[in-house]
Amino acid sequence: MFYQRALWFLLTSIISCFSGYSSAQSILFPVENYPPYITIDTTTHVVSGMDIRIVKAAFESVGINASFEAEQWQEILQGIQTGKFVGTVSCARRPERAPYMLFSDEVSTSSRVLISRPDFSSDQIESIYDLSQYRITSVAKWDMEQQLTQLNIPHSTVQSISQGLELIMAQKADAFYVSSYPALHQARQMGLQKSIKVTSLVAEPLVPLHVCFSKANPESKDLLQAFNQGLKIIKHNGTFQAIRDEYL
Repeated sequence: MFYQRALWFLLTSIISCFSGYSSAQSILFPVENYPPYITIDTTTHVVSGMDIRIVKAAFESVGINASFEAEQWQEILQGIQTGKFVGTVSCARRPERAPYMLFSDEVSTSSRVLISRPDFSSDQIESIYDLSQYRITSVAKWDMEQQLTQLNIPHSTVQSISQGLELIMAQKADAFYVSSYPALHQARQMGLQKSIKVTSLVAEPLVPLHVCFSKANPESKDLLQAFNQGLKIIKHNGTFQAIRDEYL
C-alpha cells in the first residue's frame, strides 16, 4: 500500500513539471477515420473513439487540452514531415517513419487479418508470404499495404475500408488485408457482418499504436514527455481501462 501511495504521489506531482502548458496550452491533432480507435461523424464532423478519448484524458491529466480534426492520411504524414502538424493519433511505428516521427508509449494495439467471402479457402494461409498466390487488396498507404509493397507481394489498392469490402463482395479480390477492428466495424455499418469471413495470420503479431509526434515541430519533445506521463496517470487511476472496456 505504501508503494502504491508513493507511486500515485509521484505521478500526480509530475503535473507541476508541465504547469507552463496548463491553461494556455491547447494542441490540435489531425486524424483519419479509423473506428473504433477514431470515429469521425460524416455529418457533424465530430471526432470520437477509443484512442481519441484516451489521448484526450491523458493530456487533460497534465493540464493540456487536446482537440482533433479530420484530415486525409497522406496530408497528415506530409504535415508531420514538415512540422506543420505536431502529430497524429493511432499511428504505428514503422522504420520509414522514424526519421521524422517520435513515438509515444503504447496507446492501443491493432491486429492484421484477412477479410474474405465465407467460401474462400484460407486453410493454407499462415503468414503474409502465403498471400502471393491470391488476389489481395489493401487500403493504399496504410501499414498493411506498405508491408505488402516492401515484401513485393502483388496486390491491388483501395482508398477506404468500405471500398475493400465492396471489392470482396463483388468477387474482384480474394481477400482484403486490413486491420481487424476497423474492418469489422465497417462491415457492421454496411450490414455485411454475416457475409464475411475473418482469417487471422498466425505469424503476424499485434501492432502497437501510438501518438506520433513530428520531429520538425519544436513542441513535440515536451508534448511527448507530457503525454507519456499523463498516460501513466490515467492507467493508474483506472480511466484508461474504463475507456477501453466501453469499446472492447
